[in-house]
Amino acid sequence: MEILKKIYKFIASMKFAIILLIVVAAACVIGSLVPQGAMFEQYRDSYAERTAAFILAFRLDDVFHSWWFITLTALLCLSVLLCNLSRVRALILLTRNAKDPARAIVEAPTASASGIADPAPVMKRMRFYRPIQTAVDGKEVLFGYRNRLGFWGAWICHIGIVLIVLGYALGQMTLFSAEVYGTPGQTKPIENTQYNVTIDGFTTQRNETGFIEQYVTALTVKNTQTGEAQSGTSSVNHPAVLEGYKFYQTASGDAVRVTISEDGVPFESADLCVGEELTIDFLPGFSLFLNAYEPDHTGSPAYQILFFYNGQHMEVGKNYFAPGAVIDLNPFAITLSDPIEYTLLRVKKDSFAWLVLIGGILTSLGLFFALYVVPETLWAVQDEDGTWTVNGRSKKLAPLFREQFDRAVQKTEGKEASK
Repeated sequence: MEILKKIYKFIASMKFAIILLIVVAAACVIGSLVPQGAMFEQYRDSYAERTAAFILAFRLDDVFHSWWFITLTALLCLSVLLCNLSRVRALILLTRNAKDPARAIVEAPTASASGIADPAPVMKRMRFYRPIQTAVDGKEVLFGYRNRLGFWGAWICHIGIVLIVLGYALGQMTLFSAEVYGTPGQTKPIENTQYNVTIDGFTTQRNETGFIEQYVTALTVKNTQTGEAQSGTSSVNHPAVLEGYKFYQTASGDAVRVTISEDGVPFESADLCVGEELTIDFLPGFSLFLNAYEPDHTGSPAYQILFFYNGQHMEVGKNYFAPGAVIDLNPFAITLSDPIEYTLLRVKKDSFAWLVLIGGILTSLGLFFALYVVPETLWAVQDEDGTWTVNGRSKKLAPLFREQFDRAVQKTEGKEASK
């Protein structure tokens, strides 16, 4: 039993909670810096081979779903909760005793003044407007208290921190993330959902010097099962929130409109973005891949297009084609348009963002109560000669309280308070 008590005391200690908080914060930083969900080859190319093996061995490629991150998060929440629960009884007693004259006046005062003819003006100047008149040990007492909620500031702040950590961890564990890209007019599905998104428009806003200031995408999200739709705009740092998902403007790139014709008669057209493959239904096994839009060997802007047949690369020309070029694949022809800008949107849904929001509000309130809501007590005891001794106590900001107390006594009685 003694060992269990020691373990409980250690887990419920603030020291252990702070250590866990630092470790969890470091893990979150690692999860943000190391690309998540990549293959070994990608880590090997970005880092050294040993580093890549280390990343996979310790699940740094999927930090927020790793057993050790979940364990650390659970321990942190448990530690802070136990730490807070262990203080509840003491805080209740402290809050209760603060309004009990018999208990409150036995503690040493922060400031005191004796020989006061009438304590009521002093208490009023100290903004204790409704003192309680009672008797303690046969002596008449005027007693006032305020701001007892200040005792709970740190406790509320800690609860808020628990909710922030828990909400962030759960949000990352269950986070939905996908990418959607396309040109104006295209409709693309959002993978693993019942929604698709239509790119209604995409504009690049430039200043008078031609420098790009903002990318703006107009989009419509439609529920394919119910037919309900919502429209909005997404720009850098201003995501659109539609159907419970956030659409972040991530990047832009070049696309080409590919028009396929037979004997000079066009019959199929599609927009192809950089990094996208286009398959042609009437030519089984045939596809083309837009690898890049970049200068060719002559320095002129050109599309680098790779052709494949049954998975095998086909050499067509030098694989670089200028905008407006017509690729002859007798009897078919492929015409390439001038470059079209496409937009890349990152779609996210955090089901526990509300928990982080509540945690943030509680943390802010807790800090406000802890720093600015100062518990104070003021009481006056009538002495045998008929005068009063006025005492005041503040467990925070004692020098400021003494200064206010002294000023109130001076304005009322014209004398210095005893420190």
